[in-house]
Amino acid sequence: MNILEFESSAIQDEAGVSAAVESVVNSRQDEPLVLVAGMGKTEQRLLEAGEKSAAQDLVLASTIAEGARTFYMQVARQLTSEAVWSETQNLLSGLFEEFSNLLHGVYLIGELSPQGSRILQSYAERASCVVVAQALKEKDVQAQPVGGRQLYCTNSAHLSESLQEKTLTDFQQEISLLSKGGTIPVIPFSLRSMATEE
Repeated sequence: MNILEFESSAIQDEAGVSAAVESVVNSRQDEPLVLVAGMGKTEQRLLEAGEKSAAQDLVLASTIAEGARTFYMQVARQLTSEAVWSETQNLLSGLFEEFSNLLHGVYLIGELSPQGSRILQSYAERASCVVVAQALKEKDVQAQPVGGRQLYCTNSAHLSESLQEKTLTDFQQEISLLSKGGTIPVIPFSLRSMATEE
């Protein structure tokens, strides 16, 4: 598997994502695996939203989250045609709705654990995966974002070892099946070790 990585600074705006997509299209590698970070400073912004929520300022937390959602939507809209945009909009809306629900949970609990911080930040990477995969589809390249919230919970002491193993195995199999089927998996940068582990 050939790995192509794009850090936050490389995909901080529409031009950066467009350049990353072009480099994937032009790489002509067999079974590429694309790893992306959150765009620009969105990981920090989503963490800040979580911190504000834990500090009982849900209005400010929601405003910060809405700013990140709008940013991703605007970039995605610039990179996709009407046909691809509809699906992209649905994927991003679902992701940020889930993020909003997590903010409410943090608000109700009144604290943000290290694991909670990691999960909140993961939404920036996961949104980037959607944007990059959909932009690749716009170039007639089959791609799919891979990497759900459950993958960020695999290190939790509350999960049984067998469930952790199953989650990891399922993730690796999904990547392998997509690659062998000619679809490029686009995964969060922070899941690299899980994706490439043998």
